[in-house]
Amino acid sequence: MGEFSGYDAMSLIDQYYQKINTSFQQIIEKEANKIRILAEKAYEAIRSDGLIYAFGTGHSHILVEEIFYRAGGIAPVYPVLVSSLMLHEKAVLSSKLERIDGIGEAIVSELPISSRDIVIVFSNSGSNSVVVTFAENAKKTGAYVAAVTSVEHSKNVTARNELGKKLYEVADLTIDNHVPYGDACLKMNDVTVGPLSTICGAFIINSVVVEIVRFFEKDGMTPPVFLSANVPQGDEVNALLLEKYRKHIPIL
Repeated sequence: MGEFSGYDAMSLIDQYYQKINTSFQQIIEKEANKIRILAEKAYEAIRSDGLIYAFGTGHSHILVEEIFYRAGGIAPVYPVLVSSLMLHEKAVLSSKLERIDGIGEAIVSELPISSRDIVIVFSNSGSNSVVVTFAENAKKTGAYVAAVTSVEHSKNVTARNELGKKLYEVADLTIDNHVPYGDACLKMNDVTVGPLSTICGAFIINSVVVEIVRFFEKDGMTPPVFLSANVPQGDEVNALLLEKYRKHIPIL
């Protein structure tokens, strides 16, 4: 087993857990009401035959996939997955592309977003052009736009977009992920490790989904929730949801 330059491996794991727990506590204390607001608006959108559009670049695209077509997730989610802005083709190129003005607007122009929909944009830094201009142009369709971002990080960086704004300044609703500047949280000699944005973002967006389902249950309605395909009746339940939503979400 490798050495940790004087650090005890288990104590580092404990420290990382404590950092995660601290962010979770801040989310619960400061963002719970906004999570419920977003969930209610999403519920109303779904009831009106709207969709939840989800978009993120780089590692934030993971959060888009987190709520798309998964066990325990809701069906009416339209994932905006632009491969050149993800990491599996050219990681460094994706970072360059997300800073170019015009791309966010172009992506929105190719989507059937309308005023009955909800748009959720994930970006830890919230400063690059693609996510900011995507959010701004999604708002022009009349859709309600929410952001999941690190306000602390955003306030410590320069806006890299033609609007001169950060994502939290553009969105109708901002849910702060309470991740520190730089994302990583454990200082080890000359490096910092232990990123938080994906963990915290997943907690936030799945909390939104849980609340959406609560609204369905409260009104005595069956929520459009996928089952695992590997449990009894999973394929049958999912087939009905796929039949309903595939015409609206081509990637299903």
